[in-house]
Amino acid sequence: MPNAARIYIDGVIAAGMSIAAYALLHWDAQSPTRFALFLALFAGAALLKGRIPGITGTYSPVFFFVLLGSHMLSFSEVVFAAGLAGIVQCTFLVQRHPTAAQIAFNAANMMIGTACAFAFIHRQVPVLAEQPLIILLILGASVYYVVNTGLVAIVLTLIDQKPLTDVCRHWCLGSMPYYILGALIAGITLTAQNELSMWVVGMVCPSLLLITFYYRSWLRSATRVNALSS
Repeated sequence: MPNAARIYIDGVIAAGMSIAAYALLHWDAQSPTRFALFLALFAGAALLKGRIPGITGTYSPVFFFVLLGSHMLSFSEVVFAAGLAGIVQCTFLVQRHPTAAQIAFNAANMMIGTACAFAFIHRQVPVLAEQPLIILLILGASVYYVVNTGLVAIVLTLIDQKPLTDVCRHWCLGSMPYYILGALIAGITLTAQNELSMWVVGMVCPSLLLITFYYRSWLRSATRVNALSS
């Protein structure tokens, strides 16, 4: 592994561990049952990972529950749920067993993106104090997408020695439609319900599953078509 990649990975892991330490020191869990259910949802979403053609990284619908969890859980809970999802996504249903650095990087990446999204959704950025919830959700989803895919794109560039523009074109643009659809579902769900309950979350999960399976099939079909045309 190039030295630049190793230094970058260590830096991301350090940032993620700092966020985890802060969340642990300020632990707040008002409903252990709700937290346990969200842990199961985060872990289950991490197993529904897909792969962008031409890229070694994976995407998953975890971001959907990051948006919902940021509205229903405390900062500590949603950060640790995201870290768990990062570990599950990297270690289960894989062709090669990941290294400890890969697992830690994936968990840190999830926690960093989640912390940034949480800050926007909870109006912790001063200019957002008077903004409606739907704007906050759009900004939170956008920030999570940029941070999550950006950190992955950079590490893939450093490791694979590919131009960043090529990685971004395949990874970021390839996953963007999926993130947009998921963010729309989350936004509609949160803004349409005065009191968001686990029953409501459960009712929208099938829609997310359908989008996930459809998008995965669409990517495979698009890959086959491109291969035949080339």
